[in-house]
Amino acid sequence: MRVSLRIAREGGFALFSLDAEEGMTVLDALELVRGRTEPGLRYRHSCHHGSCGTCGAIIDGKEGLMCLALLSDLAEGKTGEVVISLEPLRKMDGVGDLAVDPSPLFEALPQGSSYQRASGLEHGGPPEEGEDYRRFEACIECGICVSACPVGRPGEPSRAFLGPAALAMADRDREERPQRLAEALAFAAGPDGVAACDRVFACSRLCPQGVAPGRRIEALRKALAAKGRA
Repeated sequence: MRVSLRIAREGGFALFSLDAEEGMTVLDALELVRGRTEPGLRYRHSCHHGSCGTCGAIIDGKEGLMCLALLSDLAEGKTGEVVISLEPLRKMDGVGDLAVDPSPLFEALPQGSSYQRASGLEHGGPPEEGEDYRRFEACIECGICVSACPVGRPGEPSRAFLGPAALAMADRDREERPQRLAEALAFAAGPDGVAACDRVFACSRLCPQGVAPGRRIEALRKALAAKGRA
């Protein structure tokens, strides 16, 4: 299958064509282009199997991980020459081509939050006796939810918003760490917290890990309402 990648670059878009093999992903195609014809092409990647979150991009107008996006799926329904558009994630400073600086995502996360949570017997973990198991949170900090969220997107009314990833982590704090309940609710209660969410739920639909940030924002909203009634 002949595929052309329409890649956002400084000054516009550049088109790169290649013969796609069966099972090839967008990231595989980028690696071929960079290795064969365009060594200066810039994008972020690491694991190649959807675990690290570094290869997020806007693929044919929708956020996703390039290492999980199959060219055959993207070509489905297209007639004539298959052209796949690739753009960097929104709301983050560009480094070059598809590479962005994810600092805004990390800077918004609640201070003191842990990246690990209990995963022992009470969470369905292995039955070995006397062990205290921990596992990483499901969020891989890919930035897809932040980019997909319409709040603060260029062309939309500008207003402060902590973002889906940060609020989802605050809700996990509230749920898993009772000692951080007050901090989690205070974090979510400001004008840039749950009140700024437009309830579009693009964050939940596009999250590659099923974290469902939108659902967690709604859980925080209900917890704040219950606190106000108490």
